[in-house]
Amino acid sequence: MQREERVSFREVIPVAVVAWTGALLEWVDFYVYAILAKTLAKIFFPSHDPLAGLLASFAALAIGFLFRPLGALLFGKIGDQYGRKIAFLVAISMMMVGTLGIAILPGYAQLGIWASIGVFVLRIIQGLALGGGFGAAITYLGEFTPDHRRGFITGFLFTTAALGMAIAASLSSFFQGRFGTEAFEAYGWRWCFVIAGIIVFVVALIIHLLYRETPVFTALKQIRRVTSAPIKELFTNRHYFWLFILAWIGVIGAHGPIWYTNQLYVKFYLGDLGIKGKLPDQLLAWATYVVIWTYVFFGWLSDKIGRRPILILGIYGNALLFPITFYLMKNYVNPPDTTALFLLVAAGTFMNGIGYSGAMSAYLLELFPAKIRTTAIGFTYNMGYGVFGGLTPFMVTLLIKLTGNPYYSVIVWSTIIPMIMALLYIFKGWETKGERLWEELSAGKFSSKALILPGNMSLGEAMKTLYREGQRIAIVTDNGREDGRYLGIVEERSLLKALVSGHSIATPIKEIVIEVDEVYDSARIIDAIVLIQQYGVKGIAVVDENKKVLGYVDPRYIFNEVALITAGVKKPFTERVKVEEFMTSPYTVKDNTPVIEVAKIMVEKNIGFLPVIDAETSKLVGVISEKDLMGVLCCDENNKNKPIKEFMTKEVITLTPESTLKEALEKFIDHKIRHLPVVKDMRVVGVVSVKDVLKLV
Repeated sequence: MQREERVSFREVIPVAVVAWTGALLEWVDFYVYAILAKTLAKIFFPSHDPLAGLLASFAALAIGFLFRPLGALLFGKIGDQYGRKIAFLVAISMMMVGTLGIAILPGYAQLGIWASIGVFVLRIIQGLALGGGFGAAITYLGEFTPDHRRGFITGFLFTTAALGMAIAASLSSFFQGRFGTEAFEAYGWRWCFVIAGIIVFVVALIIHLLYRETPVFTALKQIRRVTSAPIKELFTNRHYFWLFILAWIGVIGAHGPIWYTNQLYVKFYLGDLGIKGKLPDQLLAWATYVVIWTYVFFGWLSDKIGRRPILILGIYGNALLFPITFYLMKNYVNPPDTTALFLLVAAGTFMNGIGYSGAMSAYLLELFPAKIRTTAIGFTYNMGYGVFGGLTPFMVTLLIKLTGNPYYSVIVWSTIIPMIMALLYIFKGWETKGERLWEELSAGKFSSKALILPGNMSLGEAMKTLYREGQRIAIVTDNGREDGRYLGIVEERSLLKALVSGHSIATPIKEIVIEVDEVYDSARIIDAIVLIQQYGVKGIAVVDENKKVLGYVDPRYIFNEVALITAGVKKPFTERVKVEEFMTSPYTVKDNTPVIEVAKIMVEKNIGFLPVIDAETSKLVGVISEKDLMGVLCCDENNKNKPIKEFMTKEVITLTPESTLKEALEKFIDHKIRHLPVVKDMRVVGVVSVKDVLKLV
């Protein structure tokens, strides 16, 4: 078995293309509004006070960001409960609705205050969509990537926000040139939203065809570990909540104002300094295109040296750069020195690529457990970038209104505050590089303490030991110790099969052992399940790299049967389903049947439980299980030919065909049993097992 999860580039490339394209277009749609904020202020908000109108436009921009965390929770629950695919697809479709809605919405002159309200509603829709979609995209791509390349591969995904901003700026610049300033501000701006919305619609259709579910979520679903309440777990589990606070305040929140200052507010700052027209958009777009490689490069570097040094440098290095670059900009605006301004803008976007890189996505993926990963990543990311980051234009503009100084306003919001917030990560954070996304879903995490028997132990003694220890399976090594040479396994049914096929209770178990491959503790639990199903056994050995036995995997524990049955009792439909609807046809034995014949029936029919009926009346008088037979046959050869009625369990828990599924579940829990005879007039008409009811609940 493999020791760690490896994914080939051939598998990752199509996944990366799908995730990258979808995320990019979501950002384009979302940022078209940000780029056109000043133009839209004149269209959708009162114009008697230009600064008030701009603040209102920025408030509509900010509300889209503020609703991103709610979208992360909404779509995070979908992603963690139903799958990453459906979460991303619904989110991108919702983004299309918000974008095309803004494109066709009449302005303030036509609708009055309803136009302003309409913009706010459509921005809320966009915020919900982006908040859910990008977190799902990070989780989706990240769960496909191999551990040693996670920063590098997911770094491509982080280019989408910057490229989305740059493409939105390029769209604005193109249509300004196409229509001219006056016509663009009157109606040409709508084409930016139309083009962005239509492209997203086309890509959504493609994603629907190409998108496939992640192997991690598939594994969670297979072993029934998908949570129905990821939001509740995130906020009520103290450990999970602390992880959220650490990432939100210390990392994402600290970098949020920095990112949006570089990628958005610098455009407005240049405008305040007197740079008019489309030059600020062009400078931002050019600078982003030139340094976009940093998002991937520093993700790759984090795979080598760790996430922590990259993230700290990205926050503090960039924050301390702002006082220099924003101070120097005013020296090159009159007349505009394009080269100097480009270098200053590019310096900030370069530093952006350090903090907002694959190091960030890898950190989030490695920090949170799989069952709440979509919710946790999406909410943390959007609380940091959506709230702290998205408030940047509004907060800096508000500070300017209060202080009258654009330079000091930027320094307070984008330098001082982020450096204070990042102290939490410096003092309380840790390095996550080396964490395997499959770690919580590895065989070692699901292994139970094993009963280990020596190969020279007799069949009878092995049966006695299994019966006494209450075990269904035992691991066999040559010396009966954990560090012995692994030989295989024995289980209740295999021991009974050996006995009925001619072996005596004196036969050494090494002669009848089931030669099943062991699994490494680092192997995926689904690989262990596949082996269990292939061999048709009740468990499989788990070993470390030195082949030392660590335990065994039991499917009943993996599938968490007790928890599932307990949860099933609370479901209303279980009171409406009758036992007769799902019971199976029974195998029975008469009470005068010899023990050895009963064992043969169990082996041949591959069942572990038999109702015993009266030889004359055919009424139920008892039950016998594999475990019961183990205790009967382990020591005395003479028991083979005695009638089963001497050893059967006479106090039988039963159901009737009219009993409900809820009653069956409750009896399984209360009596700690796995089979229930279904009787009518004391005659057996069916059998219900735990396996049967789990299919229903």
